Amino acid sequence: MRPVYRKRRVLPTKFMQSLDPQVYGELRKIAKERGITMQELIRAVIVPDWMNKDQSRNASGSPRRSRTARGASKRLRAKITA
Repeated sequence: MRPVYRKRRVLPTKFMQSLDPQVYGELRKIAKERGITMQELIRAVIVPDWMNKDQSRNASGSPRRSRTARGASKRLRAKITA
C-alpha cells in the first residue's frame, strides 16, 4: 500500500508588534470609532495602506535590502576600514 501525500496548506506568517502606549491608545480609539477590533484595523486598513505607501516609495528608485544584507554590508565596510 502506498502512503497518501497531502498537499501542505500555506499558512499565513505571524508577527508580533510592540506599540508605544500612546500609539496603542490612538489605534484603539480609531478601531472603536469604526466599530471594528484592533486586529481588523491593523489587518484591513493599516497594513494595506503601509504597503501601498512603501511600494510607491520604492518605485522612486530606493531599493529595499533585508536587515541581513545591511548587516553584512556594515561588517564588510568595517573589515575594509580596519
